Amino acid sequence: MIGQTMSHYRILGPLGTGGMGVVYKAEDARLHRFVALKFLPENVAGDSQALVRFRREAQAASALNHPNICTIYDVGEQDGRAFIAMEYLDGMTLKDMIYGRPLESDTLLSLALEVADALDAAHSQGIIHRDIKPANIFVTKQGHAKILDFGLAKTIGRRAAASPRNSSGTTVTSDRDLTEPGVQMGTVAYMSPEQIAGRPLDGRTDLFSFGGVLYEMATGHLPFERETVGTIFGAILHEAPIPPQQWNGQIPGNLAEIINKALEKKVELRYQSASEMRSDLKQLKRHVESGGAISPSQAATAVQMTRVGRGGSRHRVWKLIAAVAAVVGIGIALFLYSRRAPAVTEKDTVLLADFDNRTGDDIFDDTLKQALSVDLEQSPYVTVLSDRKVARILKLMGRDPDQRVTGELARDVCQRAGSKVMLAGLIATLGNQYLIGLDALNCASGDTVAQELVQVRRKEDVLAAVGSSGTRLRKKLGESVGTIREFDTPLVQATTPSLDALRAFSLGRKMATVHADFAGAVPQFQRAIQLDPNFATAYASLSACYLDLGATEQAADSIRKAYGLRHRVSERERFYIESLYYLNFTGELEKARQIYELWGQTYPRDIVPSNNLAIIYGQLGQYDKDLTEALKRVELDPEGSLSRANLVYAYLYLNRFQEARDAAQDALAKGYDSTDLRLNLYTLAFLQNNSADMQQQVAWARGKPGAEEMLLLNEADTAGYFGKLRRARELEAQAVAVAERAGEKETAASFEADAGFREGLFGNSAEARHYADRALALSAGRDVRFGAAMALALGGDYARARTVEDDMNKRYPTDTVVQFNFLPSLRAQLAIAKGDVPAALTALQAASPYELGIAGFSLCPVYLRGRADLLAHDGKAANAEFQEIIDHRGIVQNAAIGALAYLQQARAYSLVGEKVSSRNAYYKFLELWKYADPDIPILKRAKAEYAKLQ
Repeated sequence: MIGQTMSHYRILGPLGTGGMGVVYKAEDARLHRFVALKFLPENVAGDSQALVRFRREAQAASALNHPNICTIYDVGEQDGRAFIAMEYLDGMTLKDMIYGRPLESDTLLSLALEVADALDAAHSQGIIHRDIKPANIFVTKQGHAKILDFGLAKTIGRRAAASPRNSSGTTVTSDRDLTEPGVQMGTVAYMSPEQIAGRPLDGRTDLFSFGGVLYEMATGHLPFERETVGTIFGAILHEAPIPPQQWNGQIPGNLAEIINKALEKKVELRYQSASEMRSDLKQLKRHVESGGAISPSQAATAVQMTRVGRGGSRHRVWKLIAAVAAVVGIGIALFLYSRRAPAVTEKDTVLLADFDNRTGDDIFDDTLKQALSVDLEQSPYVTVLSDRKVARILKLMGRDPDQRVTGELARDVCQRAGSKVMLAGLIATLGNQYLIGLDALNCASGDTVAQELVQVRRKEDVLAAVGSSGTRLRKKLGESVGTIREFDTPLVQATTPSLDALRAFSLGRKMATVHADFAGAVPQFQRAIQLDPNFATAYASLSACYLDLGATEQAADSIRKAYGLRHRVSERERFYIESLYYLNFTGELEKARQIYELWGQTYPRDIVPSNNLAIIYGQLGQYDKDLTEALKRVELDPEGSLSRANLVYAYLYLNRFQEARDAAQDALAKGYDSTDLRLNLYTLAFLQNNSADMQQQVAWARGKPGAEEMLLLNEADTAGYFGKLRRARELEAQAVAVAERAGEKETAASFEADAGFREGLFGNSAEARHYADRALALSAGRDVRFGAAMALALGGDYARARTVEDDMNKRYPTDTVVQFNFLPSLRAQLAIAKGDVPAALTALQAASPYELGIAGFSLCPVYLRGRADLLAHDGKAANAEFQEIIDHRGIVQNAAIGALAYLQQARAYSLVGEKVSSRNAYYKFLELWKYADPDIPILKRAKAEYAKLQ
């Protein structure tokens, strides 16, 4: 079927096959995304019951909207073949992941929790899967589980899924089975006893199967390994599995308890719901991460210790509070603040540990830490260690960067980071109230230096209590009353009063900052906004993610909404929102610069102002200031890969190549690798004619999303620089394909615009228009529109180029780059095409303050001014412009105008009668293009001109 089109899906290749279907990778021609297309196998395609089950799969799975269940997009039929279009996943099945060996406990528990959560969601909708096995659980490259294949799913009453029996003790069903009584459905080795016996089923059958999967994850073996189907059935019905510890002595005994309970043969002794099983798994994961493991029963006892009735005596309450303090490791006596040296200074950092959530309500997981972080980040005095740096330290320790940081692990991280204080938080239930405690500990000694404890009656009051506790703690840590008063926006105003919205925001922020998973963060921020449409910072964070994904139109819309809500947030977040608004929505670089400078003065330890000031100075062509800010960021964030890469960029733009290489090698030696750093190394290798090093960077990027396409584009630009146009087209097409596969439509569009501009410069008018059309079909983003318009202008489609020019002028009236680079360049090219030199030079006057900036096509205004001077027969002026390009190799890099500048300079010398200099310049150009494709129009003209000079 490869190459065929079913409906609007073009089939690309096979993905896998099984008893219930054959799956292909396909491309959705309407939405330009990859999907997985599932068809019934040919041997059962005519089976009416198989077809009903096939459609049932689509109905069952499409009713479930859960991040750990494979999403169904569409169901259809063509030429008598039914198909399901579903989410395309990149990774491997759990079956392939296990492959006869046990998984690490951290990986096992993370995946198990996600599967349990997905089963809970399915059961709550009245759907039981009936075929849970490793082959039907997919693990993405990001390490997340996805349940597949609901082909055997059965719909039952929701009450029967949540509470397995109704009042009469029988299973409630809402539709009849697709099989006859006594016929087993599923995979033999993972069937439940009641499934084998042909008895009525509820959600607990999935939990038995899941117990078998857990057993295999923990041991690498099946729980009931036998030779024949009959003996497997007998073992499931009558025999106990080998204790998992006998296969793997490293697994916690608590995990063995969970597995054994799931594999209980009597349904009434088994876990009664997926949520119950998930709760025990979560308790185990929490305690494993904190360095110990307790049994589910012990965990329940510990939580129960925090509960007391309203009628308890004062003695009982204080005894209870002391017990809670013992469990979580914090004292309860009030900390008496006296005149002593402050716990932290303005130069110290504070580690924020994960809250110890003893309530049993997972809404508080991560949420309260995020809330406290926002509250403390208002302070110009207290500097919270970033999540990104914590994740880096955990990686260096050989731990999962998502691991909860509590107890001794938190103290260890604190010391490794060089932080002065760690903040541990607790939330527990006290009767029908909530107890919230904060404990600031000296990382070196472990002594308590400040403490807060508060009780609230309602769940809705928890966030406000965390905020007020954080504010009081700031004073105890040493901050002045004056700055606390000035920077103390109430937490529910600075964030959101919705715990659910804050939880989604916290998940999104972790994905974006710790994992750089911007695509994964977007739906979390969107959910936060849906839950609280006034959540200003969620809009701003969503905008930042869209920018990183190249979706500039969506980014602009999100930051505009954040800007309208900026009066609700803290001072620091207001700086963040306003700077993004001016930088990425209105494009007013001078206003953005002023805000970043004020931000940096108010919060001198923040790295964001120096980073974005460096970007602004680069766009304005002020590279000395760019370098100053880049050096400042490295000082503030010496372990940040972006800090290091930006420093290399700054040296490159100033033609300080050796310093750029030294900075890049230093970053690599210290483990601060990144795509930007590799792009820098590629550019340095190009500028120093080191082709082997260039290929080394390309090889590093292969298969890495976000990196591969950028290095391929650089390869295309390099080929274009040397006139190898056919090779440039091939590489550009590969880069576009990689970007489109990753869903980066705007990035792909920018590549097409880049190719169109190159074709236009080389004199290939039809090709320039072709690439412009492709770019505009993919995106209407600002930079894409400019690149496409330049390609159209160079390709002779002046009417469409002017249409884009008018539209951009209306759409971006205040944008510095548009008004002082893009539009002057476009107008100049249109004037040059008409031979109107005065109009071209007049248009370019507006660009002169910023023409050395890196916005758009670097030094394009300079190149066009030289072209206009040539038309005016002013060889001296033209020569100066092209020499400017030759002198700024670190800015031009491998762009085509870097090579063409030699050709244009040769023409300039010829105009003033300097034949020797003209021949030398022609020779330099022709040497660069000695392996160029011979049919390029500008090359043919250059050779003819050079021949006349001989």
